[in-house]
Order: sequence, then C-alpha cells, then structure tokens
Amino acid sequence: MMIPLSLRTHCGCRSIGAAVVCFAFCLIASTISSLSAEDLADPRLRSASGLQPPSGAVVLFDGSSFDAWKPFSFQWINPDDNQRQIQWKIVDGDAMQIEFEFDGKRRKQFLCTKQSFGDYRLHLEFQLPGEGSGNSGVFFGPLYELQIFNSSGNEKLGLGDCGAIYQIREPDVNAVRPPGVWQTIDLLYRAAKIGRNGFMAEKDAARVSIWLNSTLIHDDVKLSLRRNKYAAFPETPMSPIVLQEHGSPVKFRNIWLLESTSTPDQDQ
Repeated sequence: MMIPLSLRTHCGCRSIGAAVVCFAFCLIASTISSLSAEDLADPRLRSASGLQPPSGAVVLFDGSSFDAWKPFSFQWINPDDNQRQIQWKIVDGDAMQIEFEFDGKRRKQFLCTKQSFGDYRLHLEFQLPGEGSGNSGVFFGPLYELQIFNSSGNEKLGLGDCGAIYQIREPDVNAVRPPGVWQTIDLLYRAAKIGRNGFMAEKDAARVSIWLNSTLIHDDVKLSLRRNKYAAFPETPMSPIVLQEHGSPVKFRNIWLLESTSTPDQDQ
C-alpha cells in the first residue's frame, strides 16, 4: 500500500510501520460523517498537552463531571459491584485525581467508561505526583494495561515501567517526563475479530500503536498474547476504557476518543 508522503510528514510518523497505522486509521475515520481522513492528517491533531477534541470525538472527561464514568468491577476490584458513588475528585478546574477513601474509609476504586468501544484513537493527559511511584494505568481493549509510572531517567525499561503494555511488552524508548508536568498519551487501537464460533484466529488479533509525549513507543503491535493479571477478562470486540488506582494520586484530564463505525480488513 502506498503511503502519501504528506501524511507521513503531517502525522509525525518516523517509520513506515507507524505511517501504515496512521493511514489505516484515517481510512477508518472516513466512515464517520463529521470526520475525514484529511482531518486526522491535520498537524493540529498531533499529540499535545491541551489538544482539543476534534469534531466527532466522544468527550469522556473535560473537567465538568464524571457523567461518562462509573466504578469498575472485576474479580478482586469492587468484586460485589456495589460501589455506587465515584470517590475520585475534580481538581484544578479541569482534571480528575485518584482518591483513596470513601466516607472516611480506605476503598480501592478503578473507574471505567459507561460506554464500550471497538476501534478508536484515544487521547488523554496525566500528571505524576511529586512523591511516590506515580503508579497507575490506562486499560484499553479487553484489559490490556498501558502502565503509568515514574520511570523518568531510567536507562533500561522493563514490563512494569511507564509506557509498557504491562507484563506483555516494554516501550521502545523512554519518553516519560518528570513528575509535576502534564504528559500525553495517544493510542490507536484495533479490536480483535471474533468469529461466529467465538474464537479468534491469530491473524485477527487486536493491534495497537501508542505515542507517549508525541514519541512512538509501540509501533503496530499485535496483542495476541494475554499474560497479564487481567487475562481472564473476556476477549470481546467492544470494551471500556479503565483508569487504575494503584496507591498514587495521579491526575488525568482532557480524555476523548475518536471511534470508528466499521472494522477494516486485516492483512497480517
């Protein structure tokens, strides 16, 4: 497939593989009436702190409310699914921050979107706290975790460092910034194709590309291996976005998503 040079230049891709993913996602987005491939190629849509959601985006958090979110329940996390109130708090006018107590008692709470999604581009921003590990995470697809952690300055990265697909793949480069500054995540996710028999062929596995602070850290990675501690979560074409609480008061803001209404053919 021929990738237009203008697209590679505008989207900031530094490899043919990344350009293929960007181009494929533009084709996906062309099915959304209010968003065109030209829109996605616009350099103003490149990852940046404070990047505003384009036309057609699903706004998941803009600082005004938690209307798009609910407490998450899975195995040991809210196992009885009896958390009714969101205990996280809105801070700084436009951000959410992890909160560890409810009614004066310690309570672990993950948040997940009320909606589930298939193929999409996700944008969000996070800020590591000044003290502690900054441990948190963003779950995409059927609970693949993009690790958030204070790994700034680390020369060697592992499966638990910032930008890792937790317990599956370390990031190609260390693009994390120090605590106290806003950082960006942009993620292109293509869900697995599940056959009518309920099974998935290897060629139809989910795929993802991820940019941390505008640096490509995962380039069109096939997600056929489910070996993290959430591997029991069912592999489905539609899944929520989940934000993790793991003992650090990490902040999030400006969370939005561009969803596709169709699934492209896979040729891998």
